[in-house]
Amino acid sequence: MFDAFAALETPKYVAMHVELHNVRLLDVVPGTDIYQTLTIEYQGETRTVVGGGQWSDERSRRDVGKVGYLVRAASISTAAMPAGACYFRPYLDQSLRRVPELDDLRGRRDPNGRVVETVGWWCESKPRGFLAPANLVPGENGRFIPDETIAITVRIPPEFVRECRAVQRSPEEVLHGFVGDLAGISNYVSKPRADKFGSNGSDERRYAEQWLDRAYGMDRADVDALEADDAERAERQCDYDDLAALLDDYVSAGGTPSELLNAVERLVASRAHSE
Repeated sequence: MFDAFAALETPKYVAMHVELHNVRLLDVVPGTDIYQTLTIEYQGETRTVVGGGQWSDERSRRDVGKVGYLVRAASISTAAMPAGACYFRPYLDQSLRRVPELDDLRGRRDPNGRVVETVGWWCESKPRGFLAPANLVPGENGRFIPDETIAITVRIPPEFVRECRAVQRSPEEVLHGFVGDLAGISNYVSKPRADKFGSNGSDERRYAEQWLDRAYGMDRADVDALEADDAERAERQCDYDDLAALLDDYVSAGGTPSELLNAVERLVASRAHSE
């Protein structure tokens, strides 16, 4: 059986996203060094784990008594992090619980055809349980925003890679951040986004919008009007499809296409005459 505590302490799992859910924080005791000791309750047993650093003492003490999850502590300096060091993160919805019995790790296909692993949860507002994407903790009342992103491929020049390196970020990170700023996305804890997009701040959102206006503002269109036109065309196409299906049904019932077409022509002529 997989031991999550052992995984948190095992170097080979460092690159993995290991979380231990349905944990209740019972106590926080500052240590003699920069780390503290967290006393937790998990599956009816009380244990102690190493906390992730002195800077989180005050925050952790405020969370005593709450239920949440443990996640591996990340080192923010050159000092090695003690094996098994964790951060405790409380659930925003304190009725929230992980339900592994509902997990669907085979994955489901989203609207874009991607296979997405889903894991089970329960909360008071959703007593029958529900599924959410893996590596996402739902917010208030089990809410979250599903991943509706589309995939594109962009070739980037070495000059761009060099600029990213100057700020110690990968090109993917920089592009991901810029998309979040330009789209004005706020990834709220109360309703987290499965796509992980978010803005870097209000100034970044404003500058990104200014850049778009400066570079391409001369071609700006009314997006609301474009979307309304798209919706109207889609609705009209549905009507065309329904009409074609009706013609098939009429023929299947023993009628001939010409009979139905003649009836439609008479209807069109009558409408034109009335106008």
